[in-house]
Amino acid sequence: MSDTNRERDLVLAPNEFAFISDQTKGNINVYVGPYKTSLANTDKPVIFDELLKRFEKCNLEESIQTFSTAPEGWYLVLKNPPLDNKQPKTGTSNSLPDLQIGRKVNIPGPVFFALWPGQMVRVIPGHHLRSNQYLLVRVYDEEEARRNWGKAVIKTKSGADLESETPDEVTGKEEIPDLTIGKTLVIKGDMVSFYIPPTGVEVVRDGYSNYVREAVTLERLEYCILLDESGNKRYIQGPAVVFPEPTEEFVKLNGYRKFKAIELNENSGLYIKVIAPYKEGKTEYDAGSELFITGKDTMIYYPRPEHAIIKYGGREKHYAVAIPAGEGRYYMNRNTGQIYLKKGPSIFLPDPREEVFVRRVLHPKQVALWFPGNAEALAYNRQLQAELERKQRSDQFYIEDSELQALQSEAAPAPAQASEAPKLRKKEATSEEMASDEFSRSQSFTQPRSIVLDTKYEGAVTINLWTGYAVQVVSKTGTRKVIVGPQTYLLEYDESLEAMELSTGVPKTE
Repeated sequence: MSDTNRERDLVLAPNEFAFISDQTKGNINVYVGPYKTSLANTDKPVIFDELLKRFEKCNLEESIQTFSTAPEGWYLVLKNPPLDNKQPKTGTSNSLPDLQIGRKVNIPGPVFFALWPGQMVRVIPGHHLRSNQYLLVRVYDEEEARRNWGKAVIKTKSGADLESETPDEVTGKEEIPDLTIGKTLVIKGDMVSFYIPPTGVEVVRDGYSNYVREAVTLERLEYCILLDESGNKRYIQGPAVVFPEPTEEFVKLNGYRKFKAIELNENSGLYIKVIAPYKEGKTEYDAGSELFITGKDTMIYYPRPEHAIIKYGGREKHYAVAIPAGEGRYYMNRNTGQIYLKKGPSIFLPDPREEVFVRRVLHPKQVALWFPGNAEALAYNRQLQAELERKQRSDQFYIEDSELQALQSEAAPAPAQASEAPKLRKKEATSEEMASDEFSRSQSFTQPRSIVLDTKYEGAVTINLWTGYAVQVVSKTGTRKVIVGPQTYLLEYDESLEAMELSTGVPKTE
């Protein structure tokens, strides 16, 4: 009997409370410690399940809960607060008052109290911000947000308390922010070092359940892109710390939010399509026009919202080609169809708006006559002929150089590529080496940068004439000329060699 009575005794220490349900009336009372009482047979301990939003019966030990405590620099988000804003008194039994069901308030610490039956609480540390961090806050109660906006706990970088400051000084905006329900605001770390939201405002967590978000820190030669809900893009160049507006988000490519500027030189360029009219200096550009930007005009290129890069074969940059002495390359004007011969020595960068490299296809008879016994040249031209016939079926009568290179790269086995997705960033380790400016001198010879030129089948058709030999060159326009060796001659695109034919009559034989 003594053990049974002992099991019905509820003993609460300081900072403890329990919910007891009266099974005869259905009431639920809150017993707050320090307190001791003997429960009647009709009293049942219960606990509130926040997930199911209902009271579940439990044993006496499981019903004992601790106070909700927020230390200095933390705050509580309390749901279903009482109408009189008073929590259960300590050292006594408390009857359930009227609650504001569906409401929630933010209570900054230091504070601790017991909960009423049906209340839910979440303890959140205050939000410390570095200069490259920010918070995204959302208004969930317009009236409470306006009434309590000045009660937000805000510390500037200098440490001054901004509870009495106006909202525009806190958010960095010239006007008081719109506190319409659902409105989002940005609290920037370059102005605010510590923030606790007032009642009516909540801090929105990101996809990783973090309250504090990282801004983008741009170094020189870096840029980032911000996409607004309206569809407009904003390009920002470094060095800068970039905070998005409430309706903006960073554009990510393969998981990266910041990108390197494109370096150009005199032998490289970018093919640009203007997608929106704009004015730069005294020059106006209309939508739909095309630009070819090279290093002669712009050594370092930053994208802008009015530009779209035209890629060929997945390549952004267009590079010049080296044409050695005695060789040449065919290129065609895309507007007129005229084909020209560019002779070396030269570093030639064609304008992709008008010029494109082409390759000449030789008939097997021409290959056999001009390059007798060259099986490799015969096989190569047959490959070109097959590709040209395929193109002609779609009303295209020439092969672009880039198309043939893509065709040859598809035939070759592709190397294994590693995943481009960046790994999750771990905590950086501390190096034991000295970090300072330094000069590093190699003890071995460094080979100079070199390139290998192989234009055997990429260049113009080349005829090498020996001493004592000559050829007659005719063109489709009716002109002809005799080339006497020794020399090397580059055929124009419409030129060919005229073969000599001898009569087979008497007295000559075949």
